[in-house]
Amino acid sequence: MRIIAAAAACAALASTAASFAGAAPAPPNARTAVHYACSAANSADVPCRFSTPTGNIRCLWTPSPNQVTCELLSNHRAYRLRPTGKAKTVHVTISARGETLPTNQLLTFPESLGCNATRTTMFCGQAYGLGEFKLSPKGSHAAGRRAR
Repeated sequence: MRIIAAAAACAALASTAASFAGAAPAPPNARTAVHYACSAANSADVPCRFSTPTGNIRCLWTPSPNQVTCELLSNHRAYRLRPTGKAKTVHVTISARGETLPTNQLLTFPESLGCNATRTTMFCGQAYGLGEFKLSPKGSHAAGRRAR
């Protein structure tokens, strides 16, 4: 019962937000191109570099081994997350900025890894709660437990 009420509330909120989103509708011939980070034709086989919108955090996903590594540029704090366990502190320099991860997108990778960003913070974790990390100028942490 609560799930149905929550879904109805979310739908009402979404329709209200959509009605206030813009003053004038887009012309019928206008196309809005939505870019999804790390979504090229062969994206499952090649490493992907991405960053926060401000560029203060750079990340690299590699398909083999399947892992996400992110570095906070101001103090060079970096974490690595693999599907098999908790996030670990690593020493790495990610030289290229890569694609900007929009704040409204969740970037998902194989084996339940995913990342999302705010303007200055990057969150990466596993779908089933085995591990996660948060990189931020105002407090970073890594957490999780090893898979059994």
